[in-house]
Amino acid sequence: MQRDTIVALATPAGVSAIAVVRMSGPLSQSLFYHFTSKGEFSPKTLYHCKYLSKGRKLLDDVLMVFFPFASSYTGEDAVEIYCHGNMLIVENILADLCVRGCRFAEPGEFTKRAFLNGKLDLCQAEAVADVIHATNERAMRVAQNQLSGILSDKVNGVSRALLNILARVEMEIDFSDDEIFDEKTFSRDILQRVEAATKDLKTLVESNKYHSTISNGISTVILGEPNAGKSSLFNFLLGEDRAIVSEIAGTTRDIISEKIVIGNNVLKICDTAGLHSRASEEIEKTGIAKAIAKASSADFFLIVVNINADTLPAISREIVNRLNDQNTLVVINKIDLPKNCAVEDFLPHLDRIEISIKNETNPQALKTKILEVISRNKTLNSDIDVVVNARHVDILRRANACLEAVQSKWLRPLCVETIASDIRRSLEFLGEITGIYDNERMLDLIFSNFCIGK
Repeated sequence: MQRDTIVALATPAGVSAIAVVRMSGPLSQSLFYHFTSKGEFSPKTLYHCKYLSKGRKLLDDVLMVFFPFASSYTGEDAVEIYCHGNMLIVENILADLCVRGCRFAEPGEFTKRAFLNGKLDLCQAEAVADVIHATNERAMRVAQNQLSGILSDKVNGVSRALLNILARVEMEIDFSDDEIFDEKTFSRDILQRVEAATKDLKTLVESNKYHSTISNGISTVILGEPNAGKSSLFNFLLGEDRAIVSEIAGTTRDIISEKIVIGNNVLKICDTAGLHSRASEEIEKTGIAKAIAKASSADFFLIVVNINADTLPAISREIVNRLNDQNTLVVINKIDLPKNCAVEDFLPHLDRIEISIKNETNPQALKTKILEVISRNKTLNSDIDVVVNARHVDILRRANACLEAVQSKWLRPLCVETIASDIRRSLEFLGEITGIYDNERMLDLIFSNFCIGK
């Protein structure tokens, strides 16, 4: 059955100088002939023409380019139409193409076709969405590495090693007179290879711990007692009055979060309710509970201390146990006021900076100090080139469980076929990462998260 020709807007909707309409499928070449009126034309060359609807109405002056299947993104004949970026024009062109036999593309369908036609493997196809949505340099670098095939190469390397091991095991099945598979027939060399493959898979799984900080930013929580200046610090770093600042204690009841860029890092900063044990209102108690819960999963902490307060902040042991010199900066605030407490005794093992947020105009010194602490944290400042997502982690763990079963069975006499089956199952799991193992429901789920036109 001939595949449909799909169309979609490939650029963001809205007013712009240029909009790009993308078409892919068997009608692409004939429609290109129709609009350009070229008996002969060069692929991958821009042609200027009038776009006339099927009813011969002029829709726009456009540029068009034809990509034959061998050099197109999708692996099938494709056309791109460059029109003026007015949504009325775009909608008229899309509607006309549908009248001519095309249909609107589903989310991610262009990339799904690229995968099904062998232009990308599944790891690379997933990376397309990561490249589009990357919000910082680190996220972009990791996404581009995956798009170039680094993760695929690592997974395929483990798969090749397992295939070699399986070939050795199958040889034992075919040529051994002894049906019992024990240590004599399953050599130490084979066991070492399985252990090496297991180690490689665990290394990939470990990379997932960087996924959230790279994709979503470093989860940063501002903590301190009421009126210490937490909301002022939040606004100071953002460069705008995002949070309400008041002399009235307990103004912040809920968590407010925004993203900022410091150096090559994205920080998702959260302003929280003031921590203290004197809260009487239920709403304030709820805000404090939310602050503690947020702190339990944060990557980085800014602890604000009011130098003018009568006492030092009372931070719970639960939170203090999470603080170290690689994830915490103590901000001594209100140094324009008299010093009423021994701030030098508060968490003395942690880095600190003294500041008057009220009087400061340039946050650069504070941001530099934040970067200094982050630079010591390998998890937050890793230069890792591959980061697996949640789908990959689940598959890698199942593949690894099969290999651990092989190692366990090696220690006691068992049939050769049982171990060979475990290795084959591990290979099937790894195939789900790169797409060698074709599961239609899995593919639909992955590509449904893409934007229309990609």
